[in-house]
Amino acid sequence: MKLFKILSVLFVSVLLGGVLLTGCENKGEVIAVVNGDNIYANDFNNMISGLYGTSGDATEAEKQSIYESLINSKLIEQESKARKLSISDKDIDAYLQQVIAANGVASKDDFYKQLKDTYGYNKDFVDSLIKSSMEEKKLYDDVISKDVKIDEAVIKKAYDDNPSKYKMVEVSHILIAVDETQTKEVALAKAKSLIARLNAGEDFAALAKANSADTGSSVNGGVMTGYFGSDNTTYVPEFVAASVKLNKGEFTQAPVLSQFGYHIIKADDVKSSFDDVKDYVTEIVYGPIKEKAFIDFIDKLAKDAKIERKITFDLTKDEVDTTKQ
Repeated sequence: MKLFKILSVLFVSVLLGGVLLTGCENKGEVIAVVNGDNIYANDFNNMISGLYGTSGDATEAEKQSIYESLINSKLIEQESKARKLSISDKDIDAYLQQVIAANGVASKDDFYKQLKDTYGYNKDFVDSLIKSSMEEKKLYDDVISKDVKIDEAVIKKAYDDNPSKYKMVEVSHILIAVDETQTKEVALAKAKSLIARLNAGEDFAALAKANSADTGSSVNGGVMTGYFGSDNTTYVPEFVAASVKLNKGEFTQAPVLSQFGYHIIKADDVKSSFDDVKDYVTEIVYGPIKEKAFIDFIDKLAKDAKIERKITFDLTKDEVDTTKQ
């Protein structure tokens, strides 16, 4: 579970925009050339195995998407260099420390060992992945700061029109799993009994440590680090909907059912004033505008670039129609 969270952090940028993976001794054949810079078969194959397992069980459309993401990544790398947006080893180390702290990994050595043991990825490979992801973020910020102008009046009006939409919570939870070892009925009865104990005054953190099936949060008393709002997609919808209804200090009086089992959720803190949620409102209002601006920027880089694609993909008619949309 912890390893999956680590890999999710690393690979999410692959799905959004692509990253260039290097650090492999045998790079294989050249599969694309972008403004004179090569992309190699190993870049592509390692991406496939990282996302779809060693069997590489991906559709032709998925493979094409990864291939194009590598080309975009090379364009981003080139543009970052042109703008002198460098990422240092110190930057990578600072990011790694954040990942380690968020996932409860013992050390950097342990982090690298998990990835090496599970996927065969060496340190250079992982560092290159992180560096490329950070380069993309730095270029994104640079482009957006110049191309998207934030209007404070628009942000304030959005908040005033619907303040409750922008409420943010930080929560703890207790998960009573429904699985092959515990039926839905048994899990529900256990969750209800824990709520009764909470209402009788028992400590939430202590009950989470002793009873929660979410091992990632239970060691910290059920704490889920970070604030989120109703638009959150990291957690399942049922969990989010119940969380944002709570006031500070409250916990759900009925177990919340999701695909994982029954949750008991406690609001550790709530942000709802404009000053507290201004950044959140800004991201909701301007997020889509920023994303479009960056996509348009990458599209222009691609249009102006000299790109030689050396492999093709055997897409079905449905896949071809989907890629055209």
